Amino acid sequence: MLKMFIESFKNLISKPETVKYPFEPMPEPEGYRGTILYEESLCIFCDKCENVCPPGAILFEIVDVETNKREYNYNPYLCIYCGACVDVCPKADEGCLVQDNKRTRVLGTDFPKDKKLGYLVTRLENPKDLEKAWGELEKRAAKSRESYAEYKKQQRLKKQQQKAAKKAEN
Repeated sequence: MLKMFIESFKNLISKPETVKYPFEPMPEPEGYRGTILYEESLCIFCDKCENVCPPGAILFEIVDVETNKREYNYNPYLCIYCGACVDVCPKADEGCLVQDNKRTRVLGTDFPKDKKLGYLVTRLENPKDLEKAWGELEKRAAKSRESYAEYKKQQRLKKQQQKAAKKAEN
């Protein structure tokens, strides 16, 4: 009983252990898995991160079929922050794909325009258009992959025809 009284008295005069949550942001716990950040200059465009992403929050759109130029797109509001993309990235050690320890800001007026979040997020004017824009991007990305596959098929056919023509000449 005396021990409980002493502990209660200590709690009355000591500083509280709680955080003033609505007025101060909560600190992230140690090892917090936050937003995925991308450095395009280090990327080899292997598409491993896109293929392993469970919710499909990473998409590469092929913008130039002949050069295979791709644009990285990331939806931080679709991401489940599992870190699978970072684990599978062959250039993660060099900083191509890293998981930040900060939270993604709430979707609203102060929409994140960080270049490391990819092309789609930085191009959006109104944050409320993200869902619609992401749906359109998924369709464009699928179509661009089909176009690239067709282009590669045509290139293979041209090479085969050239080899056949050389054999016919000899």
